[in-house]
Amino acid sequence: MTKTVEEQTVDKLNHVQSGGVHKEPKKPRVKQAKYAMLLGYQGKKYYGMQLQKDLPTIESKLLEAMETAGWITTAQKEKPFDFFFQRAARTDRAVSAARQMCGMQLPRDDAKYQAEGAGILNNILPADIRVFGMRRTTNFFHPQKQCDHRTYSYTCPSFVFAKPTELTNSSFRLSPETLAEVNSILSIYLGTHNFFNYTAKRAYDDMSSNRYIISFECKEPFLFRDDFRKEDVEFVQIVIKGQSFVLHQIRKMVGMVITVIRELHLKSSIQRSFEGQRMDIPMAPGLGLLLERTHYDSYDRKNSKSHEPLTDWGEIIEKEIERTKFELITKDMIETELLTQGMLKWLADLVHHDFTANAEAEEPEKKTFVTMAAACASKAAKEQDGVAPEAQDAPKEAEAPAEVTPEPVAATSSG
Repeated sequence: MTKTVEEQTVDKLNHVQSGGVHKEPKKPRVKQAKYAMLLGYQGKKYYGMQLQKDLPTIESKLLEAMETAGWITTAQKEKPFDFFFQRAARTDRAVSAARQMCGMQLPRDDAKYQAEGAGILNNILPADIRVFGMRRTTNFFHPQKQCDHRTYSYTCPSFVFAKPTELTNSSFRLSPETLAEVNSILSIYLGTHNFFNYTAKRAYDDMSSNRYIISFECKEPFLFRDDFRKEDVEFVQIVIKGQSFVLHQIRKMVGMVITVIRELHLKSSIQRSFEGQRMDIPMAPGLGLLLERTHYDSYDRKNSKSHEPLTDWGEIIEKEIERTKFELITKDMIETELLTQGMLKWLADLVHHDFTANAEAEEPEKKTFVTMAAACASKAAKEQDGVAPEAQDAPKEAEAPAEVTPEPVAATSSG
């Protein structure tokens, strides 16, 4: 009996054949390697870049395509961190990207991924998500942590910078003097500042709100033909380069500059926004925001002898990116703006923005025509009673009286 047990135990480990030891064959170990993937997308149909349960995102479509191509398993698709999937920037809902960078670990096959990878995925992905290329990276590459800087652009009609004496419509043309004034105001943001007022749920003493801005510039205006209304509309592109950005930061910066140029607030309010008092800064629409480029200058210099660069992908790919950016993103962005007139609607509401906010709130309360009309009615009632509004607490916007309607306010919102 003892011999039988011994034989069974030995049999599980190896087979003894002709006096030698024959081990059970093991599954071949698949060598893994890290890869960078460069992609662009039109984000208006998606709830941002990052994976979210039961919501369409860029990552959900990308992971589905990789699974269909046989690059990853179903388990890896559900838990992408298992193959070290990361992205350089977490773009918000409806925000697009011309050069988003992702990193991942896949079975090593440089020839397939670098030569055919983009084509394989593009045949599976929806038309509003395009992969431009893949490159082998170092084993410790991380697209978010090793990204030196990020460049974004914001495209909008130039009439956002119309003065109170100028018409806010398609006939507006930005003067060189106003363009210079815009760039002068944008320069206030250069350097390191506390942007707690430009995001949500962050306190003044939260050091993570400190961000470094390298450049911030409004480019020369350009004309785009509105085929529906048979007229040329002038647009501008604001380009910002920074180390990194907090949630909503760029859209609120643009909103603040527009408010100052339109003389709805003082220029000095920008400097005060970096200080301890809570302000409700208006946030420009998300349609015009685009992630232009992620910069890996330090990585490229350090690994120039062993790996291809990740900031510049060569003339052929860069030309394809520029073509796709215009056709897929910029053109659609402008045409959507002309069709929906979203910026005009936002500007109509901007005249009612009072910049006040509850300093104890995690984020500013939402304002509507009804709540603002209620606040105005309450203020007028106090003045009629001879009580200074400042002497009492600000009325709660949620307590709008039922009889107050938005029509009277809407009639005065054309500025």
